[in-house]
Amino acid sequence: MNGAFLRLAALATLSLLLSANARAARCAEPIDTGSPVLSNGFAFNLSNTRDNLSQIDSGNVAGLRLALTHAAVKSVEKRGAPAVTQQAIFFAAGLQVIAMNRATGCQYWAYSVPAITNPVLGNNAVRSSSVYYLNEGGSKPALVLAGDYYGNYYALDARTGTARWSKFLGTDHNFHMITGGVQVYGGKLFVPVASREVLLTVLESAADCCKTHGMLHALDPYTGQILWTYETAPTPTFNRWVGRYTPNGMSIWGTPAIDPARGTVYVGTGQNLTPPTTANEDAIVALDIDTGKPKWVFQGTAGDAWNAACEAPFKFLQANCVPGPPGGGDFDFGAPPILAHLQNGREAVIAGEKSGMLFSLDPDTGRLNWSRRLGAGGNLGGIHWGMSADSQRVYVGVSDVTADKFASLSLGEILKALLGNNLIEQSKNATPGVYAVDLASGNVVWERHPTHPYLDPKKGMIAIDSIFSAATSVTNDVVFAGSLDGVLHAYRSSDGAPLWSYDTVHSFTDVDGNAGNGGTIDSVGAVPAGADLLINSGYATFGGTNEFQAGPGNALFVFRLPGG
Repeated sequence: MNGAFLRLAALATLSLLLSANARAARCAEPIDTGSPVLSNGFAFNLSNTRDNLSQIDSGNVAGLRLALTHAAVKSVEKRGAPAVTQQAIFFAAGLQVIAMNRATGCQYWAYSVPAITNPVLGNNAVRSSSVYYLNEGGSKPALVLAGDYYGNYYALDARTGTARWSKFLGTDHNFHMITGGVQVYGGKLFVPVASREVLLTVLESAADCCKTHGMLHALDPYTGQILWTYETAPTPTFNRWVGRYTPNGMSIWGTPAIDPARGTVYVGTGQNLTPPTTANEDAIVALDIDTGKPKWVFQGTAGDAWNAACEAPFKFLQANCVPGPPGGGDFDFGAPPILAHLQNGREAVIAGEKSGMLFSLDPDTGRLNWSRRLGAGGNLGGIHWGMSADSQRVYVGVSDVTADKFASLSLGEILKALLGNNLIEQSKNATPGVYAVDLASGNVVWERHPTHPYLDPKKGMIAIDSIFSAATSVTNDVVFAGSLDGVLHAYRSSDGAPLWSYDTVHSFTDVDGNAGNGGTIDSVGAVPAGADLLINSGYATFGGTNEFQAGPGNALFVFRLPGG
């Protein structure tokens, strides 16, 4: 299967996605905001454990059957963890947030964000890693919360889908965006903000680069009023030593963890874009929940200064790649930190870094309890989108690949296609797979390294390592892990025994008659909810269809236990 064929296949897939646009069937009954919540947010709870109650266990997981599909029309990837109640699924689909009946697939409402099209900055989409359902009862309205690629955040009426409020979060309309999931606690909505300047430095002059950094906002969820903001850097000033604005970078990509007992919010930060590097890049930062002031900082990798100009193919595009001290290679904490509750009654902050390192930290001081190298690392991990944990183990997907992030830009995609460069490669000494690590000791309890078949144009059919970039999830005694080749795997949590798998890479027609197909599984991973298991399939941000990735897709698959 040569490169030209793969490119034609990707185009054919895109054509398929754009061909159908059937009208969704409207639900006859209204949304019941009193319906029990089955799953919510990217990490399922305040502690970010991605351990969710469900009816699924090792004895019945093999009985899961595909019950419902939804195709995100005119989309080539599927992002965002859905929020699920007994009645409805609230989810993102391209430019829309949709409320759909969980049993029949009829649609209650759809809200569209602005259709911003920009060949340089990229097209808008509901890009935040979760849709959050907030229902505190009483006189307060039930809300559906989501953010978009252009840094706008929306609070929608859960019954009608109309906007209660919306606002831009950040300081730079060109660069700030919302990718991380949110948390709500104590009257505050916590929203992380990242910067796509990490990619767009190739298009900036030295005199303009690099002015943005990450932040965490605490807002009133019902009005959008900002209560406090933690900024990962002060306002940058022009640094004559590097000829750029500094300090910069340190996006907050992941969902914050909430520690009510300590009055603390934990966040993970990204790397600096240029030197001089700072003490809070590639770090876990503990913040006071009432003020946003830092309590402690743990740095995983020092000296990490990186941006996409470092991967550009021509020198004139590499101007903003400023070499820093040796140490990092885009090794940020993208996976949300976990406040783990151990069987022995103790607690620990568990943090996974794209370097391949896993850390256990004292939640009071940030002191290191233990560390464990699980992977070789790469700019897509190591440990990338997220982990899960119960009271005994943390379950970690390791990708160990490096993607050409320059090629994720429209200009980069064109140049790389012409030059024939690979868009994704395994790291040296890569050990991708799924790992279960003892929370108390840091010892690896079990590990699994599945492969998948690939038709190499020179070698014929060969076995390729499956790459685990998406977040894992756990429910009862089952761990779910999705791989970039589009396969969803289920393992027994105690010993890693394979229990069930499903290949999402196929075409389908959804309940509304829309054509769709599955592809790469990345980002959110599986969402167990009651008798259901939900999975997004399709990802096109870094590379397309190749030996590691199944490529673009627009699918939400809903699996269900018999009688569920």
